Amino acid sequence: MATKDRRANSLAKVDAITKSNPFFEIIGECRLVHRWLESKSDKSVWLLLKLLDGVFRGFSQVVFANNTLSGLFVIIGLGMADISVCAAGLLAATLATVTASVFNQPWSSISNGLVTYNGVLVGTVTASICPPIVVATNGPAYLSWCLIGFGGVMSALVTSGMANLCKGASLPPMTVPFNLIDLLLFICLPSALTHLAPTVSAQNATTFNLAASNNDSLIVLNATVPVITELELDWIMVLRGSLVSMGQVYAVESIVCSIIMYMGITMFSPMLSIALYGGSLLASVCALGLTDNYGAIYSGLWGYNSALTAGAIAVTFYIPTLLSVFNAAMAIVFTAAAQRAFGLVLAPAGLPILTIPFVVTSSMFLAVTSGAGFERLIKAPDGRPPEHQRRRYKKSTIQSEACDV
Repeated sequence: MATKDRRANSLAKVDAITKSNPFFEIIGECRLVHRWLESKSDKSVWLLLKLLDGVFRGFSQVVFANNTLSGLFVIIGLGMADISVCAAGLLAATLATVTASVFNQPWSSISNGLVTYNGVLVGTVTASICPPIVVATNGPAYLSWCLIGFGGVMSALVTSGMANLCKGASLPPMTVPFNLIDLLLFICLPSALTHLAPTVSAQNATTFNLAASNNDSLIVLNATVPVITELELDWIMVLRGSLVSMGQVYAVESIVCSIIMYMGITMFSPMLSIALYGGSLLASVCALGLTDNYGAIYSGLWGYNSALTAGAIAVTFYIPTLLSVFNAAMAIVFTAAAQRAFGLVLAPAGLPILTIPFVVTSSMFLAVTSGAGFERLIKAPDGRPPEHQRRRYKKSTIQSEACDV
């Protein structure tokens, strides 16, 4: 009984510190910005600032972080890695947010970036892949930006539709809209450009078949990822790959960018940062037994899908427990295997795997349930930071134990 009292008192002290310290108004969900904007009217410049807040949060929602400053850190990281990719993400995210507002989507979804994050991915990934395809087929230079804008608008509508379809299964839409839009784009674009420029040879129109040439799972079709099959494994480079996997979520490879992103994510939740990196590290190690192309591992291409899987299952959609961590570890291994399988299927067509392994794996492992016990899988009731979810769960457990006594 004394142990339970001490646990209850320690949780009460944590809650008191959280409420009294202004620093905690900035970290977590950045409630300071939310409350300040909610007190303003929905007219003129204030509406623009509210939409901008949704855009910033959309950049961090890609990796399950709901914080304005986290999104700003992600944008800064992208800008330092590749300014054109950053600009494309901002364009698509802005158009997605405006489209959702025009279609009167739930304001909570707009303000929290839930209608924006698929647009962010459409913008950044398309900006990494489209320009070389357009150049190879002698297409107009502005075409890539038109496609990015169109994809941003479309992402808001597809996200809304997928969210309604997934309600019945109690699953989030995750990045399904992004995968649908970009796969359709990359399937249709080369042939469309060939028809627009009939003088372009068929070989030139499919110049982006890099993935087919090495039969590996590349996210960026035009990437110059070296095919390294050296006998001596470089573990330092494996660790590098696990780190830059964060940037590869947004289709950029940069150590500095990834570090800045992790700093921003940690402002929302240290638990989430640990889960994301743990997922990419475990997947990079698993990839050693799935491919002989070390270059893809060193470039972070084997870690980004599993990082998303770990973040989703270990700490975001389940309340963090030992069982949720074990479930996530199994899902990470499954994601790595799925990445290899999808790479083999899509590579001959010159298509990237995008985040398909993450979507397929997470959809299955988020449907896993467990019975009552010391540790169990419990769906998180809302989008609060994992630390808050865990603390609330422990408090309710202590209260229920006290009632049983």
